[in-house]
Amino acid sequence: MKNKKQIAIIGGGIAGLTFARCLTTHKYDIHIYEKKEHFGEVGAAISVFPNALCVMDHLGLLPDILENSGQLKTVYLKTSKGTILSKTEPKSDYPVICIHRADLHKILLDKLDARLYNNHSLKKITHFENGQIELEFEHGENRIFDAVIGADGIHSVVRKCIINDGPPIFRGYSIWRGVVKTHFETGYGSETFGKGQRVGIVPIKDGVYGWWATCNEVFMQDDNPEGTKKKLNRLFEDWHYPIPDLINNTDHILKTSLIDRIPKRGWTKGNATLIGDAAHPTTPNLGQGGCMAMEGAFILAKSVQKYGLTKKAFARYEELQYPRSESIIKESLKLGKMGQLSNPVLIRLRNFGFKIMPSSVAMKMIDKYFSYRVTALEI
Repeated sequence: MKNKKQIAIIGGGIAGLTFARCLTTHKYDIHIYEKKEHFGEVGAAISVFPNALCVMDHLGLLPDILENSGQLKTVYLKTSKGTILSKTEPKSDYPVICIHRADLHKILLDKLDARLYNNHSLKKITHFENGQIELEFEHGENRIFDAVIGADGIHSVVRKCIINDGPPIFRGYSIWRGVVKTHFETGYGSETFGKGQRVGIVPIKDGVYGWWATCNEVFMQDDNPEGTKKKLNRLFEDWHYPIPDLINNTDHILKTSLIDRIPKRGWTKGNATLIGDAAHPTTPNLGQGGCMAMEGAFILAKSVQKYGLTKKAFARYEELQYPRSESIIKESLKLGKMGQLSNPVLIRLRNFGFKIMPSSVAMKMIDKYFSYRVTALEI
């Protein structure tokens, strides 16, 4: 087909790749620009809950994802000494799974109908009166497109050109993440609470586990001079099994300061719009960041398929995606504050609240997110 519209996706992560796969129309040529040297993901686990698995099912990718993931059939909340505060068994029409981010990325990238460009760091966006957009990259290349999708994460250059709401907000704690092959198989996931510290454990597949640990500290605090592993051993060496073993046997540990943004409307300017963390970054306390990216990518793609590259398409996308993303960002922030409590009295009250909460109440809270089916929306 001649004279196809040209769409540029800035960012080759989960949001951008999902959008490219969902836009199942032959009216567009898709170009994906990644600033890193290679298309790929970091060595960490990601939860893909039923509300996002429905999108993967729609794309025909569910079998591959299930084959490369581990299922969360039971989730425990514990104290640092191993006392069980609660136990839940998530139920849904789709399983609750965890997968290595790199494996999910490979599945989304496989046989993707798009042109890929690495080492392309975006510098500037210029809007023309005819609706087209010029992209200027750091190395000097310029390209013109009919639409630009900003899927370039929480530090999005596209967001700066559209909203320009300043830097993200630090939320008072750091997170370390790792993936490790173990000699044991617990078969469940857990989150453990301490004093201004937490540890989460999720099974991936065949004895491989993903874990994360948090601690209240200043922004971008350096782990030197003691080093990351020694520091984590100091912080968590007396925590319940298998937390110290997971940390000690992990070869590559990633660390970031926890940041997000205050929800803000106005994701679109002309034919440039935002998806994923560029639009609605959230702290990871609900495990819904990647899931929201998939949901938003689906809505935007279907809106473009129905209405074309028009103001109505972008407005409909934000109308459907913004309220849910705002709710998740705010709820995740609250959970993070509760999880990072350091006051002993408040910690006891929190733990007591978890202990007396009926499992039916916990399940109802979880189902609020899990039961959402973006594929059933009237676009």
